Amino acid sequence: MRPLLPLVLALCATLPCFAERAKPNVVVLLVDDLGSGDVSCLFRDTVKTPNIDRLAQQGVKFSAGYSTAPLCGPSRAGFLSGRYQQRFGFNGNRDGIPTDIPLLPGLLKSAGYRTALFGKWHSAGPMPHERGCFDETLVSATSSPFIDYFHPKLARNGKVEVFQEYSTDLFAREASDFIRRNADRPFALTVTFNAPHILRTTKDAMVHLKDLEAGQAAGKVVDIPKIPTARPGEAARYAAQFPGDTARADTVATIVALDEAVGRILDQLKASGLEQDTLVFFFGDNGGHPEVRSENTPLRDYKWNLFEGGIRVPFLARYPAKWPAGRAFLHPVSSLDILPTCLAATGVPAPAGLDGVDLTPFLRGEKPEAPHDHLYFSIAKQAAVRAGKWKYVRDQQGGQHLFDLEADVSESKDLATTEPARLKELADRWEAWNTKVRAEAK
Repeated sequence: MRPLLPLVLALCATLPCFAERAKPNVVVLLVDDLGSGDVSCLFRDTVKTPNIDRLAQQGVKFSAGYSTAPLCGPSRAGFLSGRYQQRFGFNGNRDGIPTDIPLLPGLLKSAGYRTALFGKWHSAGPMPHERGCFDETLVSATSSPFIDYFHPKLARNGKVEVFQEYSTDLFAREASDFIRRNADRPFALTVTFNAPHILRTTKDAMVHLKDLEAGQAAGKVVDIPKIPTARPGEAARYAAQFPGDTARADTVATIVALDEAVGRILDQLKASGLEQDTLVFFFGDNGGHPEVRSENTPLRDYKWNLFEGGIRVPFLARYPAKWPAGRAFLHPVSSLDILPTCLAATGVPAPAGLDGVDLTPFLRGEKPEAPHDHLYFSIAKQAAVRAGKWKYVRDQQGGQHLFDLEADVSESKDLATTEPARLKELADRWEAWNTKVRAEAK
């Protein structure tokens, strides 16, 4: 039996490593203004996204995944905090996350995780490296909705540099390097791609929308003005697919580059032996927009409003060690759920006051009911509630609408006049919720 002793000793030497690896890694991939109509595993496959689709094949596709707002800043605050951002006064793109609000990366860092943030930062106040949440940062030099795709000006741990690398490729490379360097310890990586957001505006967004809608009504192709965001020369690959629409071809090339970047990160997890024990979330901050030229079809409308096209986003997740593969989850979920789900998976206690829930028991079939009875939304004068199959919307002009989303995902059949009691019930629920969260923010 003595020849077995070296083998036993070798196995014992590896036990600490195995114990540490039992603590899953966390990777969150957040994309900017990507419409649900431009991910091929969702509503249609006009744009091919095989790497994003890989997450659906190997994990869970949330058919009704929502961000908490139809614009960048507030929706990111909701994800990072696991709370409705209205609770701490983050209502528009110029607001910020208070420093006393616990954020997902900070909670994981306190539990021994190595944390990093690469990409867009859009919150007023202290920058990420000043918040105590991250060991490494490479982010927007200031809080901003824009990052230059071709000469990105970014702050690495607070020190500003200008890079000569396409931003999507840069963030994928930095993320892959971080995974490789930290493969032997638990880590939490957040990558907030700026793609496919516009590089800068060319007209007022509402002018773009009116031009696009007028062209669609007339059955014409409208080439909405757009500053190119794709790698040089790559939009030409899609010119034949979108004749006369150079802006759309450029956007599709931008989305394809984003998909390739997601693939590089997933490939690095596999090459590092971390694929099984890493929890990955992929989601959008809000819906697409005409000036971006990302498409939400068949969802109604675009970014900035509370119809489905503004808040229902691509939302996928994978955790091979614990979750089933290839599942389509039909109940509504929210980006609020990412924080509590990650904390539960890593064994980190959740702070009080969260609005999100741990999705794991629902995905594993331990809880057959829906994770949420109601999801609430508020921006400017708009309001919305998702309750089961029902959706209440109050638009910017004050008009009230009611939809059965199971029968009518495009929100084309307004049931407000035929279901007045349900309309009032949901409107009253929103008012009560809004009163409560606004009071907390004072």
